[in-house]
Amino acid sequence: MKINTFILALTLAASAKVYAEEVTLGVWHKLSDHESFEKRGEIVFDADQWHILNQQRNQHSGPNAAFTAATAANSKASRLQQQQAAKQKQQTELELQNFPITYKNIVPTAASAIETLADDFVLNVRAPVKHYERDPKPEELHTYEDGVTESQEDFDQRLEEWTLLQEDLDNAPEKTPGTVAFYQIMLKDESRGWQALSSIKSCLLVASDFQERIKLHLDQDRKVFAFDYYTTSDKCSEEHTKEYPIKSLDVFKNVEVSIDGPQSAPKSQFHKAQAIKVDETGKPEAEKTFFQKYWVYIMPVVIIFLFTGGEPEKKAE
Repeated sequence: MKINTFILALTLAASAKVYAEEVTLGVWHKLSDHESFEKRGEIVFDADQWHILNQQRNQHSGPNAAFTAATAANSKASRLQQQQAAKQKQQTELELQNFPITYKNIVPTAASAIETLADDFVLNVRAPVKHYERDPKPEELHTYEDGVTESQEDFDQRLEEWTLLQEDLDNAPEKTPGTVAFYQIMLKDESRGWQALSSIKSCLLVASDFQERIKLHLDQDRKVFAFDYYTTSDKCSEEHTKEYPIKSLDVFKNVEVSIDGPQSAPKSQFHKAQAIKVDETGKPEAEKTFFQKYWVYIMPVVIIFLFTGGEPEKKAE
C-alpha cells in the first residue's frame, strides 16, 4: 500500500512539473547595417495554462453552450445556470486578456558590449548608399605566379573589359539612397530547434515610437509554429527617413505579446457522386425526357380515360 502511494505521489509530482514547464522563446534581431542576428530579449509563458483557459472559453462560447442556453431558458433554475455560465465566460475572457506573458530585454553587462551597442546599433530607415569600388586601370602586361606573362591580346581584352565596366559605374546611381531598409526579427525555441523570421520597414518602428506587437500561433500540441510581427503604425512620413541611433535596448520595451490557439475548421460535407450510365458504345447516355421518365404512370391514366369514354351524355328533355 505504501509503495503504491509513493508511486502515485511521484507520478503526480512529475506531471505537475511537466504542467508547470514554461516556454522560452529567444528574440533575435538584425539591423540593416549588420551582417548577423543579435539576441535582444526573451519571451516566457506557460503554454499549458493558456491552453486550459482557451478550452474553457471555447466550451462557454461553442455551439453546445448556445444550445444548452436556448433549451434551458424557460425555467428559473436554468436561467440562473445561464447567468453563471455567462459570468464564468466573462471571467475566462478576462484571464486570457491578462494572461502572463513576460518579455524582457537582454542587458549586456560587459563594458565592451555596451560600447559596441552605443557605437554600432543604428536603425537605418533607408538602405545604405551603394558605393562601388573601382579597380585600377591596367597599365602593363600581367605576370602570373608561375612566371608566365600574359599576351598582348589578353591584355587588350582586359583593358577593354575594364573600360566598359567604368562606363557602367559612371551611369550607376552611386550617390542616391537605396530603397527603404527593413528591421528583421527572429524567434527561436532552442529546446526543440524551431525558429521563424519576420521583418517590417524600419521607419515603422520610429513612426510608432517602437510600439511592437507579436502574436504567437500555437498548434494542437501547444507548440509555437508561427508568429505575426507588426507595429501600431502602418505609415511612414518624411521625418522618419533618417538614421536612428540606438543607444540602449530600452527602446524595445513596449512589446505586447499575445497568443492565438488552433482553430477548428468546419467539417466538410461529403456528397456521393452519382454513377454515370453509359450505352453500348461506351458513351454517356442522353438525359431522358419527361415522358420517357414517367410514361409508366401516364399510360394507365390515358387507357382508363379512353375506356370510360369520358362523362355520359345528358338526355334531352
